[in-house]
Amino acid sequence: MIYVEGKKVVVLGAQRSGLAVARLLSSQGSEVIVSESNPDLETPELVSKLEEWGVDYEFGEHSEQLFDANFAVISPGIPTRAKIADQLRWNNVPVVSEIEVAFWFADTPTIAITGSNGKTTTTELTADILNKSGLDAVACGNNGYPFSEAIYQSLQQDRHPVYVVEVSSFQLENIQLFSPHTAVLLNLTPDHMDRYRSFEDYIQAKMNIFNHQSRERYAVLNIDDPNIVKYANVKAKVIPVTMNKHTDRLAGFENGYFNFKIKNVPYQIEESKILLPGLHNKYNIMSAFSAAVSFLESSAGVTVSLTTFKGVPHRLQYVDSKNNVLFYNDSKSTNVDSVIVALKSFSKPVHLILGGRDKGIPFTPLNDHLEEIKHLYTIGEAAEIIAFELDAKNITACKTLDKAVAKAYENANPGDIVLLSPGCSSFDQFENFEERGEYFMEIVKKLK
Repeated sequence: MIYVEGKKVVVLGAQRSGLAVARLLSSQGSEVIVSESNPDLETPELVSKLEEWGVDYEFGEHSEQLFDANFAVISPGIPTRAKIADQLRWNNVPVVSEIEVAFWFADTPTIAITGSNGKTTTTELTADILNKSGLDAVACGNNGYPFSEAIYQSLQQDRHPVYVVEVSSFQLENIQLFSPHTAVLLNLTPDHMDRYRSFEDYIQAKMNIFNHQSRERYAVLNIDDPNIVKYANVKAKVIPVTMNKHTDRLAGFENGYFNFKIKNVPYQIEESKILLPGLHNKYNIMSAFSAAVSFLESSAGVTVSLTTFKGVPHRLQYVDSKNNVLFYNDSKSTNVDSVIVALKSFSKPVHLILGGRDKGIPFTPLNDHLEEIKHLYTIGEAAEIIAFELDAKNITACKTLDKAVAKAYENANPGDIVLLSPGCSSFDQFENFEERGEYFMEIVKKLK
């Protein structure tokens, strides 16, 4: 544990993770000030909450008082080279991430999971395997439940769980001691190109997850991903994830079974009994098991988990059927690769709702999958870019999600699928992907 009592701490950003780390630090005796540049976030409810926690605050500016701090915590939504972050460094104020601070107070093992796609499903499944095996585990991090909040609640309850933490590239940019017991890298495809100068810069941010691991720790690597094979440089013990036979892998799919080993004892589950569909979920399952295996004594919890776990909200989530038109919510799809994964999960005609805020990633890879799209409906700021880059003939510009759902339902035949898989961030029209997904489900339920 790093002792923070009496330290002056700046928290940049008053969103979910910033507020969580502010409360955690204040509860440990730090003098905390939350500094938020957006004046619109200053509400009576939030001010009351900060005052209750004993946290100072400023909205609409970053004042010079911040430069007297012992260290600063930067929220993941703020670029690491933001002006205020650089000014703090120039004034010899170290800048660290929220997951770094939370890790200081974790007195039990941490499993950290990152990748371009599949993070939330794998994080939740890993925690579910551990819980079904009789262990106390909590899924947290980039899944919407901040690591700092999970730590704070554990300290309040004198709880000592295994922390299964979903981590983004943003959260990995400013770590110093963060060293998970097991680090998982699922895949690497271009993402967040509106924030990074190149794909290589994005990859290097992801690779920070391994930086401080010792040789006694574990690295779970998808060795079927050429970018992981090319760039991963780890000291920890490698557990490979692959669909091909490999002497060191601990899990795999063959001949209609999921085969796995615990303490060198083989087990298997009939693939037909596993609820998560698609090739991408096979990789998620192998990765989740490999992340959990060092904590397991028997196969019972694995079997129960894999035969009952239905997935996570906003990721290929079945919503409803209207006149035999099926609606699926994949709002967590925020890059083109995840859209392709979603399209491959269906054999029926798909009406795809695509768009949001452009992240600087080309949409052109979707041109190879247009035969899987019966009709395309664009929304948000990226609509014009999508229309320009894609060769789609059946495309309708809808601007808003309401219009897109209504138009898709109007055009769909019985048996067709209406899929929200935006391939973009939600920040042009929504607070986050959860709000976008919830709104989509509300629209669907109101359809006649």
